[in-house]
Amino acid sequence: MDQPFKPDRRQLLAGATLLLGASHWPVFASTDAIEPQPYFASVKRAVEQLAAMGQPIADADMARLASLFSREDAEAVIAAEALLERYTLARVTLDKGGMGAAALGGAKRHLVEQGWTAFLVRVSNPSSLTQAFEIYSGSAMPARMFPQASKFAAEQKAYLADTVRKEALIERMWLMSQIEASPVLSGNVVEYKIATIYSRDRGRKTGRLGFGAGILQDNPTWGAVSRASVANPLVTDFVSQPSRDIQLQILDDDGVGCMASLMIHDANKHIYPPQVMRLAPDLAFQPHIYRADGETVRLPDGEYHIMVRRGPEYLVQRATVRVSASDARIAVRLKRWIDPAKWGWYSGDTHLHAAGCAHYMLPTEGVAPETMIRHIRGEALSVGEVLTWAGGYSYQKQFFSGAAISPEARLEHPQLQAANNADWKPMPTPKDRESMLRYDLEISGFPSSLSGHLILMRLKELSYPGTHAVEDWPSWNLPVAKWAKAQGALVGYTHCSFGMIVGTNALPNYEIPTFNSVGTNEAIVGVTHGAVDFLAGCNGPPAAELNAWYHLLNCGYTLMMAGETDYPCIVPSVDSRPGIGRTYVKLPQRPVDDAGYSAWVDGLENGHLYWGDGRTHFLHFTVNGRESGKQPLAFVRASNVRVSATIAAMLELTPSPETVQNASEEPWHIEHARIGNSRKVAVELIVNGVAVKRQEMLADGSLQQISFKEKIDRSSWIAMRVLGSGHTYPVFVTIGNKPIRASRRSAEWLRTCVDALWNEKHSLIRDTELADAAAAYDHARQTYDRIIAESDLT
Repeated sequence: MDQPFKPDRRQLLAGATLLLGASHWPVFASTDAIEPQPYFASVKRAVEQLAAMGQPIADADMARLASLFSREDAEAVIAAEALLERYTLARVTLDKGGMGAAALGGAKRHLVEQGWTAFLVRVSNPSSLTQAFEIYSGSAMPARMFPQASKFAAEQKAYLADTVRKEALIERMWLMSQIEASPVLSGNVVEYKIATIYSRDRGRKTGRLGFGAGILQDNPTWGAVSRASVANPLVTDFVSQPSRDIQLQILDDDGVGCMASLMIHDANKHIYPPQVMRLAPDLAFQPHIYRADGETVRLPDGEYHIMVRRGPEYLVQRATVRVSASDARIAVRLKRWIDPAKWGWYSGDTHLHAAGCAHYMLPTEGVAPETMIRHIRGEALSVGEVLTWAGGYSYQKQFFSGAAISPEARLEHPQLQAANNADWKPMPTPKDRESMLRYDLEISGFPSSLSGHLILMRLKELSYPGTHAVEDWPSWNLPVAKWAKAQGALVGYTHCSFGMIVGTNALPNYEIPTFNSVGTNEAIVGVTHGAVDFLAGCNGPPAAELNAWYHLLNCGYTLMMAGETDYPCIVPSVDSRPGIGRTYVKLPQRPVDDAGYSAWVDGLENGHLYWGDGRTHFLHFTVNGRESGKQPLAFVRASNVRVSATIAAMLELTPSPETVQNASEEPWHIEHARIGNSRKVAVELIVNGVAVKRQEMLADGSLQQISFKEKIDRSSWIAMRVLGSGHTYPVFVTIGNKPIRASRRSAEWLRTCVDALWNEKHSLIRDTELADAAAAYDHARQTYDRIIAESDLT
């Protein structure tokens, strides 16, 4: 075995001078101040991290370093400095304010197209700073490119920044950089950090990099902006090697090509394509992308972990793939655990957005139907209700047609995609027509919004009569709801738990909510005028969503409850996607095109539905053979009934970190229903809002037969639920042709809520509308007083 090389100090200094040149000599001038032990600890961490990231230093250099680690003396420091120079991108000296002066290191500045390359950065820290060490890409524009309009503003106009042609701006933004692992400085005089550089493009490009400690500041308009950005950045040329366009084969459970979501990351947890470098239809606020069978994604050679999903009715597919010249293809065969369509159930999400919240506000960045349809198809939804609201209203209203559409999933702005080096070709699939969009309206950001956000489905006209801007609309909801009903629309109150949370999770409960938000609110008034069809939830605590609905059902109202997501606004930060809350409607055939959409909405309106997180399915729910819906099951006298259901539910065998994380952010998720450490959930029989019986069920995806017997001695409603995962619409039962007056206490609760609601909201109503609003609230009071008088049971 060769003996370790042990040059003396003079030889090392001479060699370093020859290697680096006179201009590099200042790097070594202060080596006497470097303490060997902490220095080598930093070097060891850095080279181990490079190895863990798949970019180890050469074996011979690693062997040389190993011998230097064991010595930990001044000569070893100098030798290590000379050796590490060939892997160092930049040598940075920090002043006492954290500003970094950088010089080029000796590393070859080779990158890879649409991939990450790791480099060492040598940090000289004479002031012993302990802030986070930072790197920023000094491009022509900040990282977020363009200002974002406030999502809470009223009518938004399309903002065009400095130019109507953004290709040139986008082309310049090819470089991204970050400090890996722990960026916090140790305070040592010299240490090494790992910087990774992402290149969007191939070929030779000039890049600008800046460095500092504790200098990046978050700006609400522009994102992360450095106060060092006015300083001269380190400017150098990079050469990026080309990557490959990977052909995707994505087949549904039946072997037919389809759309699905893919989350792609490498062993270092870098996501591909990087989120902040995306343009629609690949969106920056979600880690996954949507691709169809036959489409492509560009990746460098290497190993990747792929997670493929298509909504909660499918098993998650995971694979590790290696991309190389001999294998530039990824093939996926999806697998369902349940197909509700075989039972006649078709899913929809009643609350999606294409602008505002996390979406872009600029027309040239999306989001148009061509992008939204990818989400609907990729989550296997039959229907997606895309609701225009005040955010982006001026631009988004152009997509309203008064009909359902199933557009081609083409690129919205090919010229911008080309400028972003992402000009892949969209491909149709045989499954495309199974999903459709309908553009409608949410009353959010309008003058009446604080009375509750309305969902208006199946509108024929989008603008309220006599209005020229959002600000002209009514300042309370009932006029808007009546206008929508007059044109055949369905009216619902979305994210119904908002302002309805009280100090208990009991169901039903009788605490009076604050009504200080935008949930159920004025629904308790509008329902007495026949102007409310449904409440919508699955994005709030179940007790807060269900309580008012239960009380209204107890008073004889037959309004529905629908599943919704409110994508991309009220969605989990780790799993932002449509269809987290779903409504399943029963139809004799698959809904296709506008006629299919109308049939789906008719089914919802008539109560042929169940809803939830898509992990619990009530495939056949009956009371004495009668399916759920508004047509009651009539008896002359008190009778025993048989309640039966075919149910399937899916829990993972044991909770995974991903499932636990998702459940922590999703109020409706079957993980909440898990009984202890088992794979069981409780199926509850609900009569007039009370869970009267329960059975435990194995949630392994298999079909389970559940049945109950119950005596019904007064007009009632009967439903089943797996709390926090799924719920049926009721079967209504009448005894002696009497209306449902299941609980005087429910009517009293609603009557008290009308007063509380008026006290909270009346000061927000225009003076010119106040008299009409007061009369409408009085009508609600009188209605509930009458129901109280008709209710002989508490």
